[in-house]
Amino acid sequence: MRWFKPWTAKRRLVESAPWGGEVVDVDLYLAQAWAELGDRQEQLARQLKLQRAEWRINHDAGLIEFERTDGVLARAPVQVVGAWDPRSHQFAWGWAAPGVSPRMRAAAERTRWFGDKHGLSEFTGRSLPADEREAWRLAAVAMKVNAAVGVYRAPTDKGAVFLTLGELNVQQTPQF
Repeated sequence: MRWFKPWTAKRRLVESAPWGGEVVDVDLYLAQAWAELGDRQEQLARQLKLQRAEWRINHDAGLIEFERTDGVLARAPVQVVGAWDPRSHQFAWGWAAPGVSPRMRAAAERTRWFGDKHGLSEFTGRSLPADEREAWRLAAVAMKVNAAVGVYRAPTDKGAVFLTLGELNVQQTPQF
């Protein structure tokens, strides 16, 4: 994708009225999103150890729940960013998926708005060619645009769904 050029490339500065008329260094913003994703994912993994936790989504409530084998239960607001299919090497945005409720795709919609305002076609087309690393990068930008806590890559039988996470509520459930 064009937005992950080496730092020697000419930087894109975009003046955008919705951003208060300020000049936005889009390349820097995208690089910051990628770096923040790495930091946040590392912190979540270290603190919550959810890598092997069972997970489920309550679409009506807009929540994801992780349950570890030691009884720790973590809940967070969740949004569908998009789905990645490793067979077709395609990433499809959540805002374009008819099966995703408007409530669950708001973060993807805001990310599309960001792409539209800054001329970034990667965020405005319904789908695009992407390997898994590119899918993570797209999710990183959605995380930053939406001020999310992190991203969860939910495995599915067709690949993975990338989700943004809000503040996690962690509790110990009683063991009987």
